[in-house]
Amino acid sequence: MIPSRSPLRVVPLVAVSICITAGACLAAVPAQAQDIATLQNQAKAGDAEAQYKLASAYFSGTGGVPKDMQQGAEWLQKAAKQEHAAAQNALSIMYRSGFPPYIPKDPKQGIEWLRKSADHGYATAEYNLALVYRDGYGEANISPQPHMAATWFRKAARQPGSGKSQAGLAEMLQQGLITKQEANWQAPEPATYVPPKPTKSGPAPFSLAEVETGLKGSITSKRMATLVQQFGVDFKLNDAAQKRLADAGAAPDLLQIIATSKRPL
Repeated sequence: MIPSRSPLRVVPLVAVSICITAGACLAAVPAQAQDIATLQNQAKAGDAEAQYKLASAYFSGTGGVPKDMQQGAEWLQKAAKQEHAAAQNALSIMYRSGFPPYIPKDPKQGIEWLRKSADHGYATAEYNLALVYRDGYGEANISPQPHMAATWFRKAARQPGSGKSQAGLAEMLQQGLITKQEANWQAPEPATYVPPKPTKSGPAPFSLAEVETGLKGSITSKRMATLVQQFGVDFKLNDAAQKRLADAGAAPDLLQIIATSKRPL
């Protein structure tokens, strides 16, 4: 088990008004009962934003619906599965903390949802993921990785309400964990993606080092999955390769795509 320096803290970058028991904060829902009827229809029709707001209404018991944690958890999961970034971040917190009996404690799944949210550019998730890599998260077998933490702090620091992320970079610089260049959130993110080398039959597949370098730089796991689907890889995803990529921030979806990717003969 990898020890964590401190418990994972969750500090939203944007003020929100409803925080459920597990610590996840959701946006407030207007109190008018007539709005809830519309919201319910939209949610049932598959609108992710409506599902997220309806979850908030059930968690808080506002807008003409009774407080119902089970309904709230169900609608939150529906929104998260439809790539709603705020819902994914909230669901991540619930899995990491546990929200019994509706959502079991599952730190590894919590990190998966956190990465999905961060891949959407959601600042709160980017900040939370930076904390995971800065402090380490033993329950998900993640060791402290200051350079990865700095990458996610920088992404969050460029967005509104980013004082916490900027302070995080300054603290890591003061502690000697990162360089001045890594702490400079105002500079453009260094380009780390190197296109596959062309061959007679087309672009060459990605090497393990290229995938790892991309993940440690500015390429999200979701974007890398798209590139791997397009170009393929030239390595086998054995245990050692899987660990290297997971440590670099590869999400399970990316690892699955790499595992099934065709390799050159």
